[in-house]
Amino acid sequence: FGSPGIPYIVYGIDGIKLAADLGAKVINCSWGGYSYSSLEQEIINYVVSKGALVVASQGNDGKTDPFYPADYDGVLSVGWLNTANDQISNAANYGTKVKVFAPGTMILSTWPTKSGMLYNGNLSGSSMAAPLVSGLAGLVFSKFPKFTPLQVSEQIRVTADNIDSSNPGFNFLLGRGRIN
Repeated sequence: FGSPGIPYIVYGIDGIKLAADLGAKVINCSWGGYSYSSLEQEIINYVVSKGALVVASQGNDGKTDPFYPADYDGVLSVGWLNTANDQISNAANYGTKVKVFAPGTMILSTWPTKSGMLYNGNLSGSSMAAPLVSGLAGLVFSKFPKFTPLQVSEQIRVTADNIDSSNPGFNFLLGRGRIN
């Protein structure tokens, strides 16, 4: 565990590859950081070639800086909105690389603690928004089983609802909007 009690992601990219090798169609990554790796990009390329879509949270620092794995080519990146009003959270990362946004405030979830117990409660962040998009990706794959991962990503992106009117000053920085 890191501080304050946040678990480290040590084998995240290895897990992405393993999931694709085992036949996963959608891989959710509710984690990330600001360091680019060409090896990680190569693994994402491999995973997409195996037919898996990677969905990744965009981060929670209120920045426009590139965030990985969300900003790797071939990844469907997800920012978070306040659930009640489609407004971007003050802490949500945003920018021209984010593909879509989803509700991410006060989402019922679980979280491991240092003692090994699970915390059950409402959490907020792009890590809560990305699984909603991953679920939607699974539904799109079930409706269109011959779609490639990039076609599923594009289907989700182009059917998103525009949220610019709820977010003055963020034009062209919120992807295509909130998933529909």
